[in-house]
Amino acid sequence: MSELAAVSEVTTIPRRSTPERTQPESAGRILIIDDEAEIRESLETLLQLEGYTVAVAGNGREGMAHVGERTFDVVLLDLALPDKNGMDVLAEIRVLHPQQAVIMITAYGTVENAVRAMQSGATNFIQKPWDNEKLLADVRAAVARQKAEEENVQLKRALKQRYNFEHIVGKSEPMLKIFDLVAQVAPSRSTCCCKAKAGRARS
Repeated sequence: MSELAAVSEVTTIPRRSTPERTQPESAGRILIIDDEAEIRESLETLLQLEGYTVAVAGNGREGMAHVGERTFDVVLLDLALPDKNGMDVLAEIRVLHPQQAVIMITAYGTVENAVRAMQSGATNFIQKPWDNEKLLADVRAAVARQKAEEENVQLKRALKQRYNFEHIVGKSEPMLKIFDLVAQVAPSRSTCCCKAKAGRARS
C-alpha cells in the first residue's frame, strides 16, 4: 500500500447522517382575496411571519377556485373586487362552507358596509389601512373560533356514530337540544374519568 493511500485511509472520517428537519406546524390556513398586488403581498408577508400558511387570489373567481379546492381557517376578503362584489363572494362562500370564518377588508369602511357584511355572515370587518397588531389579533380569534367549530362538528359526528343518534326517531327540538347537551358534556366527563383513573393508579 502506498503512503498516500495509507494516509487517506487513516484520515477518512465517516459522515454522520443529519437528522431530517421537520416542518413546523402551521398556525392556520389563510386565504387572501384582494385585487391590489401590494395589499396581497403585505398581508401575505405579515401572516407568514406569524406562522400561517397563506394562499392569495386577485379576484373573486380565483378566490372561489381556492375555496372549492381546499379548506381555510380564515378568508380575508376585499369588498371591492374587479369581477365580483365582495358581498357576492361572501354569499358564495357561505353556500359552500356555511361556517367559514370571513374577515372583510375594505378602503370604504362605512358603518353601513360593516353592518351589511356582519349581517351577511362576515366574522369581522377591517378598514384599510389597518393596524397590524389588531389585524393579527382578529385573525387569531377567527382561527380559534373556526378550529373550535370544526372540533365541535367532529365530536357530534363521532357521538352520532357511537350512540347511533341518527337512528333515533325523535327529531323534535327538545330531543335535538338533548343531543347537543350530550355532545357538550361528553368531553368533560371523559376528562373527569381520566383524572379518576389516574388517581386510582397512583393509590
